[in-house]
Amino acid sequence: MLKRTMSVLLLCAIVASTIACGGAADDSDTTTQDGATDTTTAEVTGRDAVSDNLPDKDYNGATFTILNRTGFEYEFTAEETGDVLDDSIYNRNITVEDRFNIKLETYTVDSNWGDEATAFNNMLRSSIMAGDGAFDLVAGYAATIPSIVADGIFMNWNELDYVDFSQPWWSEEIANELTINGKTYMMTGDLSLALWRGMKCIYFNKQLATDYQLGDLYSIVESGDWTLDKLEELTTNIYEDLDGDGVKTAGDRYGLLTFGTTAIDSMKEAFEVKVTEKGEDGFPEIVLNNERTIEVIDNLISYIFDSGFVYMPTDFSEAAEDTELQMFSDGFGVFLTANLGDAETLRAMNDDFGILPYPKYDSNQKSYHSTSHDNLSLFEVPIDAPDPEMTAIITEAMCAESYKQVIPAFYDIALKTKAARDEDSAAMIDIIRDGLIFDWGYLHSNALGGVGHLFVELIRSNNRNFASKYDTNSATYEQKLDEVLEIYR
Repeated sequence: MLKRTMSVLLLCAIVASTIACGGAADDSDTTTQDGATDTTTAEVTGRDAVSDNLPDKDYNGATFTILNRTGFEYEFTAEETGDVLDDSIYNRNITVEDRFNIKLETYTVDSNWGDEATAFNNMLRSSIMAGDGAFDLVAGYAATIPSIVADGIFMNWNELDYVDFSQPWWSEEIANELTINGKTYMMTGDLSLALWRGMKCIYFNKQLATDYQLGDLYSIVESGDWTLDKLEELTTNIYEDLDGDGVKTAGDRYGLLTFGTTAIDSMKEAFEVKVTEKGEDGFPEIVLNNERTIEVIDNLISYIFDSGFVYMPTDFSEAAEDTELQMFSDGFGVFLTANLGDAETLRAMNDDFGILPYPKYDSNQKSYHSTSHDNLSLFEVPIDAPDPEMTAIITEAMCAESYKQVIPAFYDIALKTKAARDEDSAAMIDIIRDGLIFDWGYLHSNALGGVGHLFVELIRSNNRNFASKYDTNSATYEQKLDEVLEIYR
């Protein structure tokens, strides 16, 4: 669980103050009755009041180079454009550069799924093993960077001074999940805007929810009654053949629109289906093969394929995902599983939308859980980083300033609808964020022979035969797990 929980009223105050002053407190001058000037310091409140406890350092104009990925430059670079989010990133960078007398630079390399990601990893490995000292910090692709951790090319975050995972710009839950035997080679936090943009959520069309008399959905969440059964109940009988062709297609209206990749993948975390769990010795063990996994897969397949009220395209391309977003915008779905960052696109739709967390699996589950799209940035420190202490200080500072300046700006953008800022959805985002979890086994799925992707592969192919699929490759999974864990032993 992310460390902090914020009330909606406090959030509003933070957003207002951050946008107004770029996250920094201003000095204010007052004039006394005798004409003298009384200089006082304005009270620092909210996020700005949280100290990063970093020392005063002057790096004499040194360059701090971040290796990042094409398409994710927005996490680290922006111009002053008048756009709230761009300006917050620009101001964050200036704040850190001025404070420590450094120059931030990025080195951008293609790293999409497949061959590109492999090439990215190979390039990085070669550079580090050659001792190039080219990068101070790596912002790796969360779905693929874990594959090279076992090569021993990254430093242990826990051996670096000034990085404090108890601070609110990190996630203690994630730090605990990614730490094995006191070693943390990868970490993420508020410096990764993709972490926030990729947080999984459910959108609902407010007008259609009213038309279908679904009740107060926010109250259902707050009462703890937002479960998979409740979602199925609310979407039952919501199907209309809008195009009149007698066939269920993208031209019709459905209770739920979902996409057969990470939207389904993320239901593992939402429903407490674990790929790995730490054993008594603190090392991860593969635990996916159990009755709960089989039950959840069976129930989701029944809902998605048999109910008739769910639309999931058979094409899993980005174009198909964009089409589904457009379907929701056009009123062809009451609910939509998507990313929190998609709110920026959905603001153009005619009807207002609301934001909800993924439901619990059932009433026995105590908490709501979410995870983030696997394209977020996981941060690593190369063992040939020129100045590891500088890397630690600058990373901590950038993460802290993201918490203070960038994330409030993102909140403001995500929560603006056609009507007004949606404060009910703000409370829902707090729930989503506070329930954010990662699964070590899922993040390492590629390195473990694909075990973390069995869940989504079976569901989207309408295949209930989990046991057979798992048993076929179980020996490979265990062998690869031993290989990956060697670096931690």
